[in-house]
Amino acid sequence: MNKNTIFYLARHGQTQWNIEHRIQGQLDSCLTEEGKVQALRLAHLCHSLGITKVLTSPLGRAIETAEICGHELNLTVTKIKGFEERNFGMWQGELTPKMALHSDYDEIVSQMTDCKPEQGESAKQSFTRFSQALRAILQTPLNASSNEDTIDTPLIIIHGELLRCFMTQFNKGKLVSTGYDYPNGKLIKIVYDHELDQFYYHA
Repeated sequence: MNKNTIFYLARHGQTQWNIEHRIQGQLDSCLTEEGKVQALRLAHLCHSLGITKVLTSPLGRAIETAEICGHELNLTVTKIKGFEERNFGMWQGELTPKMALHSDYDEIVSQMTDCKPEQGESAKQSFTRFSQALRAILQTPLNASSNEDTIDTPLIIIHGELLRCFMTQFNKGKLVSTGYDYPNGKLIKIVYDHELDQFYYHA
């Protein structure tokens, strides 16, 4: 049995609210023309990686990015509950510079704590939600008729803050400032060891 699964995480393409420096969270805005180019560029990067399926957050900007990739790679796109961006509650739709005036802003967007915006999720909560959904997918066979030698290599389209929360496990002792540290269309290789139930980051 192949005990390791390689998968690739990527942030969706640029959106209108990214340009406006507006917090999206689980609200949404459409990809810009540059965002569509970024999605196509991401797909081209994936051509040589042996991608077997495209999974995505159910939010529109991620779906749009995933569909561009899926079309280019000739793969269907599957929406996964639990892959949504962190819920920023009452901050969603607001301009980032305005929210940055809150005394707890840095803790909320730069650290892994239980601190959260009103009616939103903490970084720890979003990390747990995504990690559980991700493990459930990776521990499921490629399809019902798969044998043990089947190698599954998913491309997973998610979001900047969700990426930050997930990637902090590989940055022990280091501070990752915000989800904006992960550019639109950035591709990240991760290995999941099934036997150890452990993720490894390949820089």
